[in-house]
Amino acid sequence: MTSQELIESLRGRLDSQLWRLSHLYWIENKQGVMQRFSPNAAQLRLHRGLGSRNAILKARQLGISTYVALLMLDRCIFSPNYHAGIIDKSLLDAEQKLDKIRFAWENLDYMPSHASEQDQALALLGRIIKQQSGTMRGGKLSPCTDSRSKIALSNGSDIRIGTTLRGGTLQMLHISELAHVSIHSPWRAREIRSGAINTVASSGSIILESTHEGGHYGVNYDIMNQAMENRATPAAELSELDFRFFFISWFDHSDYQLSGRGGWTERMGEYFEKLADVGIELSHAQKLWYARMERSMGSAMQQEYPSSPHEAFSTGHDGAIYGHQLSKLREDGHIGAAFDYNAEEALYSSWDLGLSDHTAIWLVQCYGGHVYWLDHYAINQQPISHFASKIKAWEQQYGLIEEHYLPHDAAHRDPHGHSYVESLAKLGIQRVRVVPRSPDIWRGINNLRSILCKSYFHPNTLKGRLNLKGLEEPSALHSLEMYRSAPPSSSGSLRESPLHDEHSHSADAARYFAEAHSHGMIGSAISGRIRRRALM
Repeated sequence: MTSQELIESLRGRLDSQLWRLSHLYWIENKQGVMQRFSPNAAQLRLHRGLGSRNAILKARQLGISTYVALLMLDRCIFSPNYHAGIIDKSLLDAEQKLDKIRFAWENLDYMPSHASEQDQALALLGRIIKQQSGTMRGGKLSPCTDSRSKIALSNGSDIRIGTTLRGGTLQMLHISELAHVSIHSPWRAREIRSGAINTVASSGSIILESTHEGGHYGVNYDIMNQAMENRATPAAELSELDFRFFFISWFDHSDYQLSGRGGWTERMGEYFEKLADVGIELSHAQKLWYARMERSMGSAMQQEYPSSPHEAFSTGHDGAIYGHQLSKLREDGHIGAAFDYNAEEALYSSWDLGLSDHTAIWLVQCYGGHVYWLDHYAINQQPISHFASKIKAWEQQYGLIEEHYLPHDAAHRDPHGHSYVESLAKLGIQRVRVVPRSPDIWRGINNLRSILCKSYFHPNTLKGRLNLKGLEEPSALHSLEMYRSAPPSSSGSLRESPLHDEHSHSADAARYFAEAHSHGMIGSAISGRIRRRALM
């Protein structure tokens, strides 16, 4: 077969998108060496299952973003007037994805050394494709528009990047690392959901791929969770607007193996046995790789390299102040435990006060060496009478609340000469005690850490809540999971300090209960049982 005949034969294969993806494009691998792109098993599984809306929960470094970049380029080359967009956690990250696309287009006609006849024919075919989709500029074929934020081809197709991409109309949208945006810039995540996603017509394509952080909270979790629930619906009944769920684990990558006869700890062995119990059978080489990686990754291993969606959603993020304690409670089944309050034991409320910020209140019992977090309430920009009414509603539901623990500033008088404690008393809320101010917030945090180890959280504490704008905010438990510290360089201090954000109010209210406990205030008054009997 002559070279021209071979080229014509390859031209006949261009109708197959999978063939094009497997033969036309070049990438740089992890070692910085050019290689022809060939989809791996995880990429093939994704390609064969793609719908119009796709939510991909994944482990690190599986090549998913590379596959999506080449898919986007391929659609733009072979579909006139095709408009695509890339959203990433930062503009720099989005530019790097555009660089992959630019690299693949520029090397369509790349001829490797020691090229085979097929390599030569593919390079000539790639040259033809470049001529048809680009323009001559300075004696060199280039895209018609080539900037840091946009690439446009001669057939009217283009790819642009941004961090929100609100406005315009797209046929394809790639959203990368939405979990990171959801946690570190929640307003932008909401903008992506309400704005960018709506720029894609129902017949268009959205590919959302992300590792996860932030537990059961955030825009990314909302979309992933809905996509997981869609799995119970037959595919034929899903609409073009329903997200399809894909989970791609670390063991889906053939590179994640280590040769050798080494072993692992007993703890790791128990973990591998749990995986086997749910049908995940790993080879010795895979187990060895995971055990060695876990040594260096520590608690971040299940976030970066999850074995199941449950693992990915059960992890917090770097800097989580109560992450270790809550992960252990979740593992032991103490979170979401359905239990009734004990009518024979005292009830307590613990508050964090806010004016324009949230006021948060926990309802707690403490007996038998355990702490039971029964309920929680938080809202912002409400008068003190609103919270007094909530306490009375709780007492109608649960019974008399023995004592109410408020932070030290509850005793301060406002410009009118009234303190929060006095104002509550006028509204019928008695037995209010002010928790002494701690000289070091970390002392209070450590007090809460110590009682979290013996805590149970009722399902009430896992329920999200709506703010005054009707937007869902994190549940009490999720706020504890998300309560985090900023590094010294971010906080402006010589040591880490907790971030003050939407999660800190509920976390502070829980901390005040722990500080009251450390001061011996819990149980020092008449027990709830005796008081109830006296009332009866």
